Amino acid sequence: MGRMKQQFEREKEQLQKVHAPKELESRLRNRLDHLPNQKQRRSGKVWRRLAALIIISILIGYNYQSLAYYGKKIIGYDHVISNTLQQLNDSGMGQTINKSITFEDGTTFTIDGIIVDENQLIMFYTLESPGSIVKNTEYDHQPINITGFLTNASHESGMGEVSEDEKVIRGTHSFETPNGFAKELTVHFHETTETLTFSYNPEKAMGHTIKQTINEKVILNEALLTFQTIEASPTSTIIKGKGDKELIESLNFEQMELIVNGEKINLLSNGYSTNITGTTFEITYDAIPTDSNPLEVTLHLPNDQVLKIYRD
Repeated sequence: MGRMKQQFEREKEQLQKVHAPKELESRLRNRLDHLPNQKQRRSGKVWRRLAALIIISILIGYNYQSLAYYGKKIIGYDHVISNTLQQLNDSGMGQTINKSITFEDGTTFTIDGIIVDENQLIMFYTLESPGSIVKNTEYDHQPINITGFLTNASHESGMGEVSEDEKVIRGTHSFETPNGFAKELTVHFHETTETLTFSYNPEKAMGHTIKQTINEKVILNEALLTFQTIEASPTSTIIKGKGDKELIESLNFEQMELIVNGEKINLLSNGYSTNITGTTFEITYDAIPTDSNPLEVTLHLPNDQVLKIYRD
């Protein structure tokens, strides 16, 4: 069953539980009893019309947010976001937020909307300042993380486009995915205790298209590198692994090309971290097409090595 169909099935179940107040019928009938005789003769027809109006009101009132969600997109970002996000946004896969915070210096940060899947939360934002953000970098208030129920999502990346007068930035920030039970999220900003909280519907988050264990080992520069998993979602494709610390620190991840059915997928970001368990790395590419049959994912490594990591 498709995600949209599942959503409407859930709404249908909820609607079946909605009932008009017990006293509503008696109040309406009492009102009809006081109408002139000419209208009383039509009371059956009037009652049916009123009942229909009540049902329609309940349907529209309860489903307004869902209907608006499936019929709208986050506007004003056509020249800022990637083709992948543009397609998702055009399809109405975002959640409109429209919540703002104004800092002491007069700068306003607005969350216009978000797109969420199991790989990341992408925030569409607008930053408006009283002066040039380029000349006054303190106006550029950066979010550092998002918290909520069982959620502490770190900021991963951000980009934006500055207006001609240098007073407005419109762009996106990427965070780790929030917990699936979080209904309210709070954004924390750099060098301030002020926060911005907004409502969040986890049911509108998208899942994975591929979540596959790789566990392929390769030798590079006489050191071991293990590619552990690939997780493809509607917004991105993430390859995770581990290996020798010195090797990972020296790697140029841009030399690794993700090829899907002969097409090179854009590299978005990469990084690594070291703790007591070792050194891990993460390479993030753009979303991969899922309409090809068969679907083959191949990673081209330095020194002309080729690793086939997925085939469906």
